[in-house]
Amino acid sequence: MRYLPIHVDTKDAQILIVGGEGAAEAKLRTLIKSDAHLHVVAPEISPEITRWLDKGLLKHSSRDFQASDLEGIRLVYAATEDDELNLEIGDLARSKGLLVNAADQKEACDFITPALVDRSPVIVSIGTEGTSPSLARAVKTDLEARLPSGLGTLALIINDLRARVKAAIPSLARRQLFWADIFDGKDLVSQLRVSGEGLTQRVEDKLEGHNKRKVGGVSLVGAGPGNPDLLTLAARQKLHSADVIVYDRLVSQGVLDFGRREAEYIYVGKEPGGKSTPQDEINAIIIKKALDGDTVIRLKSGDPLIFGRADEEIDALETAGISYDIVPGITSAASAAAEIGASLTTRGHNKAVSFLTGHDAKGFAEHDWKGLATGGARAAVYMGVGASGFIQGRLLMHGAEKDLPVTVVENASRESQIIVATTLERLAEDIKSNGIKGPAILLLGYKPRSIAEDSFKTEAAQ
Repeated sequence: MRYLPIHVDTKDAQILIVGGEGAAEAKLRTLIKSDAHLHVVAPEISPEITRWLDKGLLKHSSRDFQASDLEGIRLVYAATEDDELNLEIGDLARSKGLLVNAADQKEACDFITPALVDRSPVIVSIGTEGTSPSLARAVKTDLEARLPSGLGTLALIINDLRARVKAAIPSLARRQLFWADIFDGKDLVSQLRVSGEGLTQRVEDKLEGHNKRKVGGVSLVGAGPGNPDLLTLAARQKLHSADVIVYDRLVSQGVLDFGRREAEYIYVGKEPGGKSTPQDEINAIIIKKALDGDTVIRLKSGDPLIFGRADEEIDALETAGISYDIVPGITSAASAAAEIGASLTTRGHNKAVSFLTGHDAKGFAEHDWKGLATGGARAAVYMGVGASGFIQGRLLMHGAEKDLPVTVVENASRESQIIVATTLERLAEDIKSNGIKGPAILLLGYKPRSIAEDSFKTEAAQ
């Protein structure tokens, strides 16, 4: 993110606009809605700017720009029809510590004016960092149609209700969760169309329920394979309303971004061969936070019920008498199969697929190697990179074909994804030669039907 989106307080601010034709007029269409004092400097101004001048929305100096015009100014818009002059004005203003917007010259801008959906005091700003104003306008048009015209009035009612909520809930974090719950639902647009009376009643009902609340709850939530687009709607809603988010090493930042900024984030990752958070400590954390009255999300990569040790956490929560629910996620094996265009089950070939782990509490995990080797079975192996040599040896020892196809998918669904198509005979060698470190899924018995060129790294010789 190159441009930080911020909303500048324009009350009594002095804003300078240099230029009086089309470029300046375009800037002023937004600025005249602000509380700023607008000063236009230009020898001549357009009829539209003249109309705004007649209404008292701005003042006009009918002359060329002077350096003294920058005194006492908060923001500068260099909006003449002369690009070189705009650059000169920008350089001079910048030397005085002022922020500059140069019309249609992105590289000369300290800030960019976004497309706006105005439901004052609710303002939605849409920016593309100057790359595609037309796209910003398209998004604006969509939001304009969906956000009710009375949204600003609703915001003012909420502002009046805040004092009552603050008196009942002194904790800032709890108040933030309270307001998140007010609008929690599958159809936010419908909820925003509630009447003022309906909203007030909803707040009063929530306050009554909040005062009775003693213990929080825990949700075991699947974060999916890492691509935020693959996160379920239920998981997003849980993250949006959580007080505390306890997350694993493999949970991506894109997924974490769905959580509230004000939530408490607790990292409990387990580093292969490095520092790890013991499971008993994780259990203690989520129980303590729930007993404190917090809404806790235990966020796990993939699906919490597949090699996620969810049963241990569920046992701990039940022993502590804490309520919980489970939000499944897309497991990495499914994502990896989708990336290579292969069905996990193929009619006439396999009626089942095994999900295996390469490691267990004792080290490399043992499985029914004979059944896997001779029965034509297919399997997805989690945490199998370090155990690839062991898996390779066990399968070959029990009669598996050397040319059994194996596809390794590292960081399935993420931008850093790597796909390696190989055979059982070359599995460990190709993992090492391609620098596969994990997290990765080993798809035994599968070969790619389609591979995106930007993710395909190598294919072993058949």
